[in-house]
Amino acid sequence: MKPRYVIASSALFAALLTVALSGCTEEAAILDTQTAVVEGYLFAGQPVDSLRLTQSYAYIRQDTTLITLDGLTPSMKVDDTVYPLLPKGNGYYYQPDLVIESGKTYRLSFDWNGKTVSAETFVPAQREAQISTVEISMSKITTGLPPGGFTLIDPIEVSWENPEGDYYYVLVRNLEENPEYVNDRLAEFELQNGGLRLCAMLSAPQNTNFYSINPIREITQFGRHQVIVFRVTPEYAGLFGAAGSTSQTITQPPTNVKNGLGILSGVSSDTLYFNVKKS
Repeated sequence: MKPRYVIASSALFAALLTVALSGCTEEAAILDTQTAVVEGYLFAGQPVDSLRLTQSYAYIRQDTTLITLDGLTPSMKVDDTVYPLLPKGNGYYYQPDLVIESGKTYRLSFDWNGKTVSAETFVPAQREAQISTVEISMSKITTGLPPGGFTLIDPIEVSWENPEGDYYYVLVRNLEENPEYVNDRLAEFELQNGGLRLCAMLSAPQNTNFYSINPIREITQFGRHQVIVFRVTPEYAGLFGAAGSTSQTITQPPTNVKNGLGILSGVSSDTLYFNVKKS
């Protein structure tokens, strides 16, 4: 089964790519391009199972339906071995026999519109992370502020070595099937706006070696939590900066794809856990 954190990361990538591309100028928007867009995340220790190929479009036109590129014959090369990627529909390709290894370079290629579209990425080595505590206590809040205000709780410090100054980001999420909210008011608000949600918090990639989780601001549910520390490539980190830009054109989004758009990115990760109990 595909780990849920991989799905979460893929969804994040797709959302950022859409925002980055939608920041095109009117001059660029009138061009109806048929450029191939690569959406690929190679997670160390996981097989290739979520690489997607689509077609870009002009944002000025009325029909903005996503066009997926099915029926192609993409391949991935590592060392001297070439693996054909198999179609699974809706623009997705996979290769169960190709398990991604950290410390290696992967090269994607396929033919589209008379050109060879290609991209390559290096998968960084996993960096082991540490967490300052595996359990904290929080008081249940039923109405408004708790008596006497909030009790200060020490931050949960997540740290790792980063002598290279590489980019890391942190995903924190609740693992309970039916988590109890720390604040009943927040639970009521979310029920009125589509139902209770899975608690998840995602930081932006930074070239740092720690992240502090503030329980008062960032933890909203009791129970077991998962912390995933991702080590990513500069190309992946660049998506976050581009998503907030308004000067990108359709020919200048963040990309490492030759004769195309999008990102092929290598990712490694380490996973930690902590529990939030009711005091």
